[in-house]
Amino acid sequence: MKVNVTCVQMEPVLRGFHKNLEKMCVLIELTMCENPQTDLIVFPELITTGYECSKDFQSLAETVPDGLSMRIIGALAKEYRVHIVYGFAERDGDQEDMLYNSAVFIDDAGQIKGVYRKVHLTAKEKDYFKAGGTYPVFDSSLGKIGIMICWDAVFPEVARSLALKGADLLIVPANWQKTYLTSVETKNQKDWDLVMRARAMDNCIYLVSANRIGLDQTIGFFGRSNIIGPTGDVIAERLEEEEGLISAELEYSLPAQLRTEYYTFFEDRRPDTYLELTKNY
Repeated sequence: MKVNVTCVQMEPVLRGFHKNLEKMCVLIELTMCENPQTDLIVFPELITTGYECSKDFQSLAETVPDGLSMRIIGALAKEYRVHIVYGFAERDGDQEDMLYNSAVFIDDAGQIKGVYRKVHLTAKEKDYFKAGGTYPVFDSSLGKIGIMICWDAVFPEVARSLALKGADLLIVPANWQKTYLTSVETKNQKDWDLVMRARAMDNCIYLVSANRIGLDQTIGFFGRSNIIGPTGDVIAERLEEEEGLISAELEYSLPAQLRTEYYTFFEDRRPDTYLELTKNY
């Protein structure tokens, strides 16, 4: 099975929900114009709002499935027959004051296949969001899709959990930021590259990441969106700190073949020796 994927590297306007939604629509149309074979479009984390919204997340958050972005993006997904994943601030449908840093997966019929709520929140995010607690895998015509959001990808257990549940593809919407010290900025970018490649190779699986660019108030973001193959090799990446697209065709039969040859991670696992992983130290 072959899947054509496009990552959108974008700079959102801080608190500019309507402007961001409008830009997303333009970039979806551009993607389908330039790459009409695209099956899946991936946008960054919190792309509808920006990152440093603090208390304004409350007024910017959307409830699934009736949020404005979901209705508008869903209509475009249906029109172009393309699947779309993007990050947004989610309001709990039952507890209005409870917010999550989430990603929604919309299928090519414009329907919501599922929502993933970020589990591993950073220090600032903990002030405004509640952490999720599960790692769902979404069945679709593109195969089984697993989603991690930004900092989640640092934890090998997340990607492995999704892979063990049968995920064919890992998607990472991100707001991976620049460090505060210019002297170590390059190191932070190398951390990003290493983490994305490692999670793909750890599980012999394709990984697609979309990281934003631009500056909010005090935090900047460097992009480097990439598409990684099942042996950790970079298939496509956008190294420039600018808006744009990267695309690639993924052949799902390749990881399956590799897992029967050299990359026998799952066959050789010894879960009986991993009990420490579930302990709190």
